[in-house]
Amino acid sequence: MQIAAIALAGGRSSRMGQDKALILIDGEPMLRRVCLAAAQVTEQGYVVVREPAPYQQAIAGNFTLVIDNKLDGALVGFSLGIEAIAPPVDWILLLACDLPNLQGAVLQAWARDLAALPMAAIAYLPRSADGKNWEPLCGFYRWQAHISLHQFIEQGGRSFQKWLSKHEVIEITSVPPRMLLNCNKPEDLPR
Repeated sequence: MQIAAIALAGGRSSRMGQDKALILIDGEPMLRRVCLAAAQVTEQGYVVVREPAPYQQAIAGNFTLVIDNKLDGALVGFSLGIEAIAPPVDWILLLACDLPNLQGAVLQAWARDLAALPMAAIAYLPRSADGKNWEPLCGFYRWQAHISLHQFIEQGGRSFQKWLSKHEVIEITSVPPRMLLNCNKPEDLPR
């Protein structure tokens, strides 16, 4: 099973007041922690950013920067990352840069589940804590999903939830509670 990883960084971080990807957790930038966890399931990784300067030192492993100074949200960032991937790839692990509790061993367990998923499923994702939405920035997408993703974006779509609602998605049920904690605001950091 060939897996590539994409981490999204370089957003506006307006609620945090500073770049989330570069905030230090136990002495390491959050982005580096995400890259190191993803590197436990793949050797092919990409980080989508607006500009390279602040991120080159924060990436780890075999991750490569994908730069687009007109980055327009997470869904478009995912699409840009896909364009950089060198096939053949079966699955894409998509991650946000602000997951300080991400665990490589858990990602490995999820990756072992991929072979058993139905062919019609385009994604393997956890649900939000309230169970109403998908957590699109911490899970796996089948390579073939890029076709419908590009079509959705070309038609003006920018919402992961709307795109995913049109397809079969399998829920990841074995999720450690703290693993999906996003650091979006300063008050999230102590957690």
